[in-house]
Parts: sequence; C-alpha cells; structure tokens
Amino acid sequence: MAPLPELRSAIFLDFDNVVSGLREGAGPDVALRFAQQPEAWLDRLLQDRPRRALIRRCYLNPAGVLDDEEGSRFRYAEFRWAFMAAGFEVIDCPRLTRLKNAADLRIALDAMEAMLSSPGLDEFTLLSTDSDFVPLLLRLRAADRRTRLVAHPEVGRIVRAASDEVIGLDTLASWLGWVPAPQPGASFGAEGRADVLGVVRDIMSEAQDPVHVPHLGQVVRNRTGQTLRGSDFAGYGSLDGLLTAAGGFIRRDGPGGGHVLRPEWADQSPSA
Repeated sequence: MAPLPELRSAIFLDFDNVVSGLREGAGPDVALRFAQQPEAWLDRLLQDRPRRALIRRCYLNPAGVLDDEEGSRFRYAEFRWAFMAAGFEVIDCPRLTRLKNAADLRIALDAMEAMLSSPGLDEFTLLSTDSDFVPLLLRLRAADRRTRLVAHPEVGRIVRAASDEVIGLDTLASWLGWVPAPQPGASFGAEGRADVLGVVRDIMSEAQDPVHVPHLGQVVRNRTGQTLRGSDFAGYGSLDGLLTAAGGFIRRDGPGGGHVLRPEWADQSPSA
C-alpha cells in the first residue's frame, strides 16, 4: 500500500474555550496540563498521518484565569511562553464586551484569509466547542479543504456534520493522562450540562457588574445551544443551585428576573 501523502495543515486554537471545556469535563489539573504542556497533546493531534502544521495559532484572553485543585490561580498570559515554545503564534484576544472576547471572530477571519492566500493548505484543524464555527467549516469544505474539529464529545449533530472529523475533548484529555471517574464536576457528557455550568462560571468571572438574569440565559443559549431551564439548570434543579455550584454566585431579585452577583458584590446595587 502506498504511503499517505503529507498533509499541509493549519491549527487554530480557541484557548479559553478549550480550557473551560477541559476544566469542566476532566478537572482543573488536566486543563492546567493542557495549558502548560502543549507538546503533550499536539504530538498526538498530528501523528495519525503524515502532516506538517504550517500554521499554528493560539487565541487567548490574557486576563483569563484558571484555578487548580489546590486553589492556586494562573492567568492565561502565563501560558504564552509554553505555546510559543511549541511553535504557536499567540494572539491576544481581550474582551470585546464585558462577557465575550474576540477569539471566534479572529479565528474565522484568519482561517478564511489562510484559505484564500495559501492554496497549498490541505487541512484546517479548529480546537473549539463554539457552534459559531459551522459556517466557517462549511465554507472550508466547499473550498475542498479537509476539516477537523476538537470539541466537546457531545457536540451537536449540525456541528459534527459540518466537519470531516471530530475529536472529543475526552480524547484530548486522555492524551493528557485523564482517566474517566464517576466524580461530580469531572465528567464529560451529562447531556452537555457541564457546558452550561462552565459558561455560567466564565460569564460571572469575566463580568464587571451584576449580570441581568435574562442576559445570563441568552449568553448561555448562544454559547451552548441550551437554555438554563432546558438543561434543568445544569442538573442542579434551580437557578440558585446552579449559581452555588458555579462559584457561590448570588441571585438578587429585581425587575425582569433580577441580577446575579459575585459574592464580593453582595453589598452593591445591581446595574440598570
């Protein structure tokens, strides 16, 4: 059998998105290993067939934070050098608004530019669970480019159908030494409830002011495709239960459903 031809590949990593998914599905230590040792998973990502990763880009919000199991806090900016040492160009994507950074937009624009300016690229690999990338994946396929997506193992059928290959975050976690265990807060699956929990945690960690409950629900729906109520509040049965599990956040009653506050804001008045 003739050897497979070498693929010329491009990799685009939505760092914040993947770290959040690994943290919720496999635990903070696996997420930290992903951030500190990119060579450990990058080699596995590239080795299934001959390929050269000609473009390697990592998009991150330098102000983001990751807490390990012992309570130590790491800013995403601290992981920049590890990715540069693995051959990545690191692109800062601070928040465009108080709840969303620019990574998905930058990735879509850069991937399209790479497709148009580098006709020799055979394959595009996206690491993100964001359903916003479906139009990009379809456009790349229409241009006769092979696509791979590294995403949550329960990514929706529409997203899965848009990519030639889907690699689950659970597989990525296994490359980093994760072994599935029936323990709360560290399991991929559960009908995507971990996604809802993680998004709520991310929203509140990034917020600068109390967050209106309807706005919280809308952002969760935009990012996960699920509603708070439809996910049974990430399996916790109530908004208050979800907020407690996500980080001890507090719901304050008020017009239109009230606001959600971080614990340190308990004495503040909600924003209009």
